[in-house]
Formats: sequence, structure tokens, C-alpha cells
Amino acid sequence: MPAISPSQADIELRNRCSRWLNGHPPLRSMRESLLALAELPEADQALDVYGDGAAMQALEAEVAALLGKPAGRFFHKGVAAQLAALRVHCGDGTGPVALHPQSHIAIDEADAFELLMGLRGLRVGAADAVFGVEQLAALPEQPAVVVVELPLRRGGYRLPEWDELVAISAWCRAAGVPLHFDGARLWEAAAHYGRPLAEIAALADSVYVSFYKGLGGLAGCVLAGEGAFIAATQPWQSRLAGNLFTAYPFVLSAQQGLRDRLPRMPEYRERARALAALLAGQAGWHVAPEPPQVNAFQLHLPVAPERLREALLAVAQRDGFWLGARPVASQQLAGGAMVEIVIGDAAAGWTDSEVVVAWQQAVTMASAVA
Repeated sequence: MPAISPSQADIELRNRCSRWLNGHPPLRSMRESLLALAELPEADQALDVYGDGAAMQALEAEVAALLGKPAGRFFHKGVAAQLAALRVHCGDGTGPVALHPQSHIAIDEADAFELLMGLRGLRVGAADAVFGVEQLAALPEQPAVVVVELPLRRGGYRLPEWDELVAISAWCRAAGVPLHFDGARLWEAAAHYGRPLAEIAALADSVYVSFYKGLGGLAGCVLAGEGAFIAATQPWQSRLAGNLFTAYPFVLSAQQGLRDRLPRMPEYRERARALAALLAGQAGWHVAPEPPQVNAFQLHLPVAPERLREALLAVAQRDGFWLGARPVASQQLAGGAMVEIVIGDAAAGWTDSEVVVAWQQAVTMASAVA
């Protein structure tokens, strides 16, 4: 699935709607966003300056504790955090870095680990399927670091089963290979495993978690691991233009997300599974994976992507219901479209049956377009 950025017209239409399918209800203006942050109790604290501040250090410590790691460092963006992590894990070498070909690091970060950091990738795994320990053991050479994305977003938000993840960790430790978790959605993954975040993170040497996806923050993330490892990433943070003069809006929104949305991840997951079951029951429609493992899944529909996009915009304009506007070509249905559905706070504004009806209308309109 290629990365697609929404247009300004799409954003304006989305903001005019009264209901939204995916994620959390949007903040419609910068003023609304800033006023909401100003109401948080942490907003009375002083601004952080170049990463130094009480609220910043409290956030780093809280996330490190949640993950059971000795230390954590805030980064303004996951790309910088993961580049720093891979560079430190590889030391003076060039890798190789074992990672899935559909991973965020390969696709959404545009192979920056190779093109900017001079590392070398070793792709492992098939499309729309997570890799396991047998595939690691069959690699033509031993990697310098193994990356597991939890969940594999581009592969349908899929997760390895717990025993397989434990086996991957054991293989890495037996081979002396660091294991890094790309946990941009680790908060969501924990609901599937039914285990504390610290128990999951204990399998890896380093873990990256994001604040702006499931938690609904403005931006930012934390990279967690051993103290010496985190200290070694500091110069790379500066080299990657990540040592911002101040990041307090990101910090405040992260603290809000941890407090308000992290506890709701199991609820989001159950809602996603219930909705997915109804959508999968429609003739010719496919859900992947079925059932979803986290609060997100793919919906494959028997209509052309460009026609579906027109229909989705028409539904938004007519009914004020934003179902999305980013369909892409389906790899499961020839000539069909695929959309991602991600459940968050916005789900409080509609019933599952209302969503099914809205999608039926969109598919009918897309099928009728000449």
C-alpha cells in the first residue's frame, strides 16, 4: 500500500463533517488544539529547552517504566528515533538490518536507513504475512540487528503469535543479535497479547513507541532501552535534526494520550472486531486479517479505487460522515479497492450498523459511476 497524503480540500471537508469513522475526532483548528492542551495540569510547568524540562523528563520516565526499560529518550519523529537506534545497534558496521519488506522503516521511511545511514537491509518475510524464527534462521547471513514491527501495518496490522515472538527473541539472544521493536502501535498490540507492555518489551533490546497514532498526540515518540544504549543515541538525535528548541505541545499531547486513550485500547480492539465481522458478511467484501488482531484492519471492496474515492467524498458532503478518502488498489480483489479502518474515540459517534449502511451506499455509488 503506497503512502498517501490528504489534500487540503480533503482536510477541510473532513473537518466540516459531524461523524468520523477512523481514529479520533479531529481538532478543527490550531486554536482549538492549543486551548485543549492549555487545560492539562502539566501545562503550568515550564517549557522544555533542548530536551531538558520537568514535563519532558517525566514523560520519558513514565514511558520507560511502562515498557520496563531503564531509560527512554523523546524524539520528535519516529524516523529519527529508529535511524538512531539502528545506527547504534550496528556500531561501526553497515549491518545488515533484517526487516520485513513491508515494514514502516522500508516503505514509509523511504529506506532512509540505507540511503542516509549507510546501512544495508536484509529483507525477510512474504507479503501480508509476518516472519518467524524459521525465516530468520534461513537467512544467508547473520544480521547485525533484527527489526520486528508490532503490528505490521502495511501487511494488514498483523502480529506474530506470542510463542513465535518469544522464539524470535530467543533466537536473537542466542545469536548475540540485538532485537528492535518498531512499536509505533505497540499500545494497540498489547491488547491482542493480553500481556503488560513491559512483558512484551522485555523480549527486545530496544523499543520505539509513537504518541500521534493510536494515542492521538500531535507528534513525537520515545525510544527506550538500556541506559548506555539510550545515551549513545543522543549525538545521533542531534545529527538527525531532532534536538528541538522546545517540544512542549508534543509532550503535553503525549501525556494526555497516555492518560485518556491507552486504557481504552482493549475497547477499541473489541469494537474493531465486531465491526469487521459485519463488514465481512457483505457479499464480495473481504476483511484482512479476519478477525482483526488489533483495533485496525483492511477492508477490500469490489470497486475501483478512484471511483470509491469519489463516492466517499460524496458521502461526506451529503451526510457529514467521513469514511476516509484514501482507497488504494487491492491486492486481494482484482480491480478492487482497499481501505484501512482504525477504531478510536470517533467510534462513539456512530453504530456499527450505521457504518455498514454508509459503506453500502458508497460502494453502490462507486459501482454506478460511468
